[in-house]
Amino acid sequence: MSLLASLLRTRAASTGHAEHACQLRHLHLSDRPLMMITLNRTGPTARPLAVMLGTDPYRPQLHTAPFSGTNTPLLAALADTVTTYIDTCRRTGEAPQLLVPNAQSVQYLKDLGTDLRLRRADDQTPGSRAIQRLGHWLTYFTDRAEIPGTAALIPLTGFLGMHWITGQSPLEDEDLATLVAWIDPPRHTTSGRDAADQAEDPATHRPAGPTTGAAFDNDELIPLLYAHAQARARGQDQTPLLQELNSLLTQHMQPTWDRMWHAYALLQTLPEAPNTARRRTLERTAFTEEHNYLTQDGRPRPAREQAVATAVRLARTEPAATAFAAERAADDPFVRAELRTTGEAFAGPVTTIEAKHTLRGPTGRRLWRPRFTVSTTDPVLLEPGRPLASHTHPNARYRIRTVTHTDSDTLVDLEITAGMGPIARPNHAVLPEPGAFLVFTRAPDHHRMPEFPTRDQTPWTHGGPPAGHTHDGNEKQSGDKP
Repeated sequence: MSLLASLLRTRAASTGHAEHACQLRHLHLSDRPLMMITLNRTGPTARPLAVMLGTDPYRPQLHTAPFSGTNTPLLAALADTVTTYIDTCRRTGEAPQLLVPNAQSVQYLKDLGTDLRLRRADDQTPGSRAIQRLGHWLTYFTDRAEIPGTAALIPLTGFLGMHWITGQSPLEDEDLATLVAWIDPPRHTTSGRDAADQAEDPATHRPAGPTTGAAFDNDELIPLLYAHAQARARGQDQTPLLQELNSLLTQHMQPTWDRMWHAYALLQTLPEAPNTARRRTLERTAFTEEHNYLTQDGRPRPAREQAVATAVRLARTEPAATAFAAERAADDPFVRAELRTTGEAFAGPVTTIEAKHTLRGPTGRRLWRPRFTVSTTDPVLLEPGRPLASHTHPNARYRIRTVTHTDSDTLVDLEITAGMGPIARPNHAVLPEPGAFLVFTRAPDHHRMPEFPTRDQTPWTHGGPPAGHTHDGNEKQSGDKP
């Protein structure tokens, strides 16, 4: 946690009101997201007890598993709802967006997706292919969630926590009920702290899933399951008990459903950051590629990720994290202020300018490379040669030449490397005026995806085929490009 984040958390704890951590919203928010709440049966595996989902805040769909027997009907209904939503997005040219309450729900969907996509599709079993396809899409959503800056699957606690800081601990911020209460307390409460205390009342608090609370299990769910077992043993009609189960789960999940839409409304009030549009385009491209792959091929990804697939995933994730951090800083003054406290950005007035400086490029052509010096009292941990950006000229790029520390300040000598145009047609707008106050942050890196070997070219020690084995092409590696 940075110094500024610690200060804001301390201030929030002192005043009882959440503090803004960002001025802009840095993830795209769909006009029609698919909200989803999952509750799991007792046990370590992803075996849904109930799923509440939908795109209409006033008409959620509830799918429940039977007391005993297979949960195939629940999964088939869930597959139908999710697939219908995805097809609607495809027809309208938008990428789907799935919003869940917390990070635990993301992991749960990842485990569920792995289980479902590896199930054998059987034409004799109704819904089996749709359920397998659901597993593939859940894996796609959870894979995208691991890439910073993407918006295919977002836990709302993390989304809110990116933009507001409360007076409770980061672990407590994983509870959607208290987090929303801190950010937007009801009118009858005096502060966010008081609202969060009321939200934690055991009599009314409901966990947002996927695990259920012990009190709910012991006092409400287990007695209903026991009554069902007795009715089944006696040969009695079980329909009233199933209706009672649906009513119980609806009452249990409805508060979380309402808070999710409350969180959505809060996030909509924040203006969207400019660079979000670029990431939104990438999201649509990734979705189109995945949809085309399912249409043309559709092989399931293996249960275990091999070495090449891991390398591909890291090669995508790490540059995305760097680019997302740089774009947030370029867009948002609050983010730049936080980076100044960590030495990853600096600001100060321009003291000297060498406006006519030129140098010869690799071809011998004369290049215009203006230089200037900035005086700053911020800690500067950026090394010479590091490419920088400034929010005043988003298309310009700067390079640190030298960093000189004095008793009173730090002098950073900079050179403009991009955005100023050729000597024949110079763009003088990028030249700062003497005394101008500028803020510099890391520039987004231009990353090119390296070449990786195919499965047939990979040694068996790293997940390739055994010696003498001919690849039959029945499985897709998680690193393969759709």
